Amino acid sequence: MAIYSPLRSRRLAAQQTEATQRLITFKLGAETFALPLDRVHKVTTIDRLYGDPNHTGVSLTTYQGRELVVIDVMHRIFGKTQQVLLPSQKKSSVAVKAQSNPDLVRYLLVLQPEPEQLVGLPIDSPPSIQSIQISAFQPLPDIYRQHSNIHCVSTMSIDLPDRPSIFLLDVSLLAEPR
Repeated sequence: MAIYSPLRSRRLAAQQTEATQRLITFKLGAETFALPLDRVHKVTTIDRLYGDPNHTGVSLTTYQGRELVVIDVMHRIFGKTQQVLLPSQKKSSVAVKAQSNPDLVRYLLVLQPEPEQLVGLPIDSPPSIQSIQISAFQPLPDIYRQHSNIHCVSTMSIDLPDRPSIFLLDVSLLAEPR
């Protein structure tokens, strides 16, 4: 038989935490972006892109034995193309260094914007998974969204103490043709 204790009751009440959302965060340039974890199908490395001779920001790669559309996330968000070569496109000595140097590895976030649709987003830094309290989500000011040169951002940012803001990306806007 359990004995009632006001101290135990207070301890249990303190343990009840606010609801959180799990996100994958990554850096692009000086900004940090996030995607809901449930919209990310897989994170893998990428070594070859093809099919974008005009540098439009949309290319292809092979993923699980089929063609996968890859959208240059830097191009989609900031309007400028990343001029970073993949390890397989560099000289062989650099490609060998890429295997031992994680700074040269590119990652691919495979997103599922809609059922039966997969889209890849290449990023240069390893992503991380974070659980963030719902109260940290703040709406972006309307004037910022109207005049911003950052696209595909949802109406929310994540404001955490002692850290720069994290912009929450809208997966459906990333996958839409521009």
